[in-house]
Amino acid sequence: MTDVMILARDARVYLPLVEAAGLPDVTLHACETVAGARGTVAACEVILGQPDMVARVLPEAHRLAWVQSTFAGVDALCRPGLRRDYLLTGVKGIFGPLMSEYVFGYILATERRVFDVRANQQEKAWVPLSYRSIRGLTLGVCGLGSIGGHVAETGRHFGMRVLGYRRRQGASQGVDQLFSGPGFHDFLSQCDYVVSVLPATPSTRHLFNRDAFSAMKPSAVFMNVGRGSTVCEPDLMAALETRQIAGAVLDVFEEEPLAPEHPLWETEGAVVTPHIAAFSFPEEIAGIFCRNFAAWRAGAEPAYPVDFDQGY
Repeated sequence: MTDVMILARDARVYLPLVEAAGLPDVTLHACETVAGARGTVAACEVILGQPDMVARVLPEAHRLAWVQSTFAGVDALCRPGLRRDYLLTGVKGIFGPLMSEYVFGYILATERRVFDVRANQQEKAWVPLSYRSIRGLTLGVCGLGSIGGHVAETGRHFGMRVLGYRRRQGASQGVDQLFSGPGFHDFLSQCDYVVSVLPATPSTRHLFNRDAFSAMKPSAVFMNVGRGSTVCEPDLMAALETRQIAGAVLDVFEEEPLAPEHPLWETEGAVVTPHIAAFSFPEEIAGIFCRNFAAWRAGAEPAYPVDFDQGY
């Protein structure tokens, strides 16, 4: 019998989905709080859970062999000093379409001047506004995993010129030109929209800083749907205030939730959204978990293993 803990704020949603899979010889424990998990987690070999919550019970999970994350971002479990004597698997293949919807929703809203049109409507002002097509604009995608690849593919569908950037050299389909390593600023200088889907790692921390924003076009818009730690927020605010860049669409931040007194809320040119670009839909995550559980039980490697050092 294998004890499996579902540790998530919506664990009660996950529970019937996993139960419906009929996993053999499994005892399921659903916990919606870290406090509720303590005492039970010691007997569990497997945890399906949110990384930030799982990280807090690691010291007590004495039999732990495998954690399946419910989120794409697993940096909470990859921090220095945390134990790594278990298999960690992530989630891929389901967030790309959601991220693309978010990114292109805001690109299209910007280019079609949706916010200006709405403001004119509120004033009952009939003002035909000029706009430009996104066909022919240059989209830069930082991070070319499954999510970045989908964003790039969507850009090509709209007829955009698509550039890609990754920290290390390597083949990547779906972009017109690939940059890596020291080519970062050259990459940035060509983009009308820069979309970051980079993970949180030591090498990506504050990658988007004063020098990076200085390398961008004054007309460029920066979009972050990856991790907040990749951006030096004071440098970004300075770039917006001095019009080094035209705007920023931000879904992730160094500290979440963003404090009410944080100046980003009122920074001209910044759009702030509360980490909603891509929700984890339980039915999709549960499907990945159940398939991975069958592989793990059979002694095979589950899909999407995470390298703790790389953070993905």
